[in-house]
Amino acid sequence: MELHWSKEEARWYLLYSVGLHGREYPPGEEGIRRCFADLDVLQLDPLPVLGRSHDLVIQARVDGTHPGQVLELVHRERLGFEYWDKMLSLIPIAHFPWFRARMEAGGNRWERGREERLKSDHPGAIEAVYAAVKGHGPLSSAELRELGIAQETRRGWKATRVANVALIVLWNRGRISVAYRKNFRRYFDLTERVIPAPLLGSPTPTLEEFWEWSLLKRVRDAGLLPLRGDADSWAFLWDRRRGGLPERLIKSEKLVLVHVEGVRTPFLAPSDAEGRLAEARRHGFDGRARFLSPLDPFLWGRKALRELWGFEYAWEVYKPPAKRRWGYYVLPVLYGDRFVARFDGKFDAAIGILRVLSYWEEPGGLPWSHPAIVSAFQRFLGYLGGERATFPGGGEVRAT
Repeated sequence: MELHWSKEEARWYLLYSVGLHGREYPPGEEGIRRCFADLDVLQLDPLPVLGRSHDLVIQARVDGTHPGQVLELVHRERLGFEYWDKMLSLIPIAHFPWFRARMEAGGNRWERGREERLKSDHPGAIEAVYAAVKGHGPLSSAELRELGIAQETRRGWKATRVANVALIVLWNRGRISVAYRKNFRRYFDLTERVIPAPLLGSPTPTLEEFWEWSLLKRVRDAGLLPLRGDADSWAFLWDRRRGGLPERLIKSEKLVLVHVEGVRTPFLAPSDAEGRLAEARRHGFDGRARFLSPLDPFLWGRKALRELWGFEYAWEVYKPPAKRRWGYYVLPVLYGDRFVARFDGKFDAAIGILRVLSYWEEPGGLPWSHPAIVSAFQRFLGYLGGERATFPGGGEVRAT
């Protein structure tokens, strides 16, 4: 099945699909629960600049949240688990039986290579670390160091301890799971002590069934998945794209192909895309400006952003300073169906000040002094626990 949409229809559909339009979430923990279930994945990143990326994804949709709250809640209530989905991700716990198919097949290909090298260079280390987790878990690499287990230096793309590598190898295979985090440090335990028993007892799909399900999931998570280009949005599914899986799912009517007026690349969408578009168009704009995480699912398809919105975005945090155009940790500002600005910021928690290092209006955008943007900064200060935001030139916004 093929659909033909205008750019406006594609924009509103995409915003609705990723929870930035037409959804209302209660503040605080209940909002996190519902939003996480709707998003179906949160990509994880360790950099704690304005909170971490996954915290920022939630704050764009749910009021009354704070940095660190998402992971703490999800692990405490066993709402999700950590594994490879769109890169390293937080995934709803109900999906564990599906991902077990990938774990049992060896997980991430790169980690399998590290596993083979570790077995060759340090025989017995993996099982020694597994025994330590079994006997002392949950534990992290710090506890393994205190126990003196597998502390030889392992040299790869960077020097690390053998125990650290062994933990990731075991986690990649599904033998251990992340029980919780402290200051983003992972604490691992045996999978059977982390994942609820009913899920552990569920049948494991075949690997081919997993890949089909995974592509359907990725399309729904992304809203619109470009059939060509945007390799990052296809992370871990590149071979499936080259192998013809999208075409087979279109033929079986599990996916539809969406052609957008004026855009050369077609998009994959769920089979219920027409109904979801109709639902999206039932809702009016709520009048809020939102600050988006660099790894928000809305931003996964950078080429799609450029073609549907005329918005160029690159996360420059890993670029050398001389090669950055916008700044270190730049957040796009969304207002309705428009990108109206972007800003680079740094939060000084000791004095409660968010320093907006740069604020750029998009063409036809909004200045930071616009009431909708001021309100967004006030909500953002509540999220950070800050007192005021300062701007180049001397302006400021105070928390309510």
